[in-house]
Amino acid sequence: HYIINMARLSTAIALCLAASASAFAPAQQAAQTSALNLAPEKSIGAQAPIGFFDPLGFVKNGPYGSPEENFEHYRGVEVKHGRIAMAAVVGMLTQQTTRFEGFLAPSSDLKFSDVPNGLGALKAVPLEGWAQMAVLIGAHEMLIKQRPGKAPGDFGTGYFGVSLDDQSSKQLSALSAEVSNGRLAMLGILGMFASEIVHNGEVLAETKLFG
Repeated sequence: HYIINMARLSTAIALCLAASASAFAPAQQAAQTSALNLAPEKSIGAQAPIGFFDPLGFVKNGPYGSPEENFEHYRGVEVKHGRIAMAAVVGMLTQQTTRFEGFLAPSSDLKFSDVPNGLGALKAVPLEGWAQMAVLIGAHEMLIKQRPGKAPGDFGTGYFGVSLDDQSSKQLSALSAEVSNGRLAMLGILGMFASEIVHNGEVLAETKLFG
């Protein structure tokens, strides 16, 4: 069973790497053009060797208006999920070696160090904790809005508080890197979850290969 599981995992990793190859390609076209008011085929994220990838026609046939409006919506969703995935990957790696001190739920005598890394946390965190997180996420969605006329994912907060000039080469390079890293992170966190399931709940089992 171990050999079969490792073979499946190797196949999944190979497919993920093949699909994410475009994340490492330079976006030369995007760096020379505007992030807004462009055909999707020429926008940031349409990177070699795959280019613009929409085999199911969501941009053309989506429910949000014109192809440009559909693209803006889906790009905003992609950027948001990419940001969440990047935070999740960093969180998984950090929690493998480091935990907060103190109690997560004092009433339940539950410490942060008692919560397992990975999917096991879904069962360990009390319902009240998940409710608080849901309220916080909902408040974020309601109060922090996309700025009209700006690149998808622009909420007016800059990049870690640093504002970049609109359509400057520095901004376009940063946007391209964010989309690429977000795509890779989405594959990465899914790979971590898949590995945990394949290895019967053991988190980041592959790290043993490095001693």
